[in-house]
Amino acid sequence: MDDGPIQGEGGEIEYGGQAQIEESRPTPYEEVYSDYATEATRSLERAPLPQSMQDLVRDYFTEIQPNRR
Repeated sequence: MDDGPIQGEGGEIEYGGQAQIEESRPTPYEEVYSDYATEATRSLERAPLPQSMQDLVRDYFTEIQPNRR
């Protein structure tokens, strides 16, 4: 927190200003995974990979899939 002087309107000096800090919350893994997998699929549709690389991508997403048992 910066408690230094702040120049207010009309030349007045104000003290004790406090910055607003927004707390961020972690994004659930399931949501991150879903967004990541969707973007990877879109990317593959724009620029197809050779079958061997497509298999690697599929296997990768299978391994990191949430709630995988």
